[in-house]
Amino acid sequence: MIKNTLFGKGITFALIALLIGITFSTNINADISQVFTNEETEYWALIFAVGVYKNNPHQNRPSMLISADNLYEVLINSPQWQADHIHKVTASKATGQRLIHELIWLIQNEDSDDMSLIYLTTHGSPLKGPIGIPIDLPPRDEDDGADEILIMYEGFDKWYAFIWDDLLNFFLSKLQSKGVCLIVDSCFSGGFNDNPMFAGNIFEDYNAKSFTQGLAEELSAQNRVVLMSCEEDESCYGSYFSEFLIDGFWGAADLRGNKDGINSAEESFDYAKFWVNEMCYFNPTILDLYPGEYPVTYS
Repeated sequence: MIKNTLFGKGITFALIALLIGITFSTNINADISQVFTNEETEYWALIFAVGVYKNNPHQNRPSMLISADNLYEVLINSPQWQADHIHKVTASKATGQRLIHELIWLIQNEDSDDMSLIYLTTHGSPLKGPIGIPIDLPPRDEDDGADEILIMYEGFDKWYAFIWDDLLNFFLSKLQSKGVCLIVDSCFSGGFNDNPMFAGNIFEDYNAKSFTQGLAEELSAQNRVVLMSCEEDESCYGSYFSEFLIDGFWGAADLRGNKDGINSAEESFDYAKFWVNEMCYFNPTILDLYPGEYPVTYS
């Protein structure tokens, strides 16, 4: 159940609705088996791929939809994942309102014994005003003066149809899961590495450095790992990062890693980064606040 304090001091479901309206096969040992067979641990995933854009077919990216299907396939083939614990939303259904709805679904269902994975892929951009001036919506936490945004289905048809990094971070910080893995495959995705938000009010300015300092225990409690396809000031293309990451989840990463039978987020990121650096001209990046390695699948 969602607690009364879910949206923190001064934040309500009505306000969020307003925001939406105006802005938008190896054997494994017993220890490894226990990672995936703990009866109290449930695995939850939200796979959200836009890939199709209203009235702007030249912006369509079919590879995003393929990656969403491929990610679902690799998860459902690992025994700890269940079909009714995975929501996949793609194409014309991938609106800003739907993303908020799905994040609330995740918050309502997961708990402190669980593991949550969120995958987002679409066009990304720094947030700028009508004449190109960078915009950093509260909290003012961007060194470059601009929040990063993810374009939703109507994003090239309606200027406000996007989700920005602070709002996404706000919802993620309401997850209780003992492990949270966020994957963002978009241009400028390196800007989605914001630390977990504990300020309580997303409209309240804070100093990013002082906010981070002294909150080490709270930050580590979030147990979050964020895998991003490129750096904050970079464009990326295709879905190469996603596909190499998914190859890693199938087992390729663990073969290059510690060969313990677990395909972790960290191993798969290292695998994807190696191949993206070899083949492309952008640089995947990671924020890792998860102790040890975040288990995604096993071989």
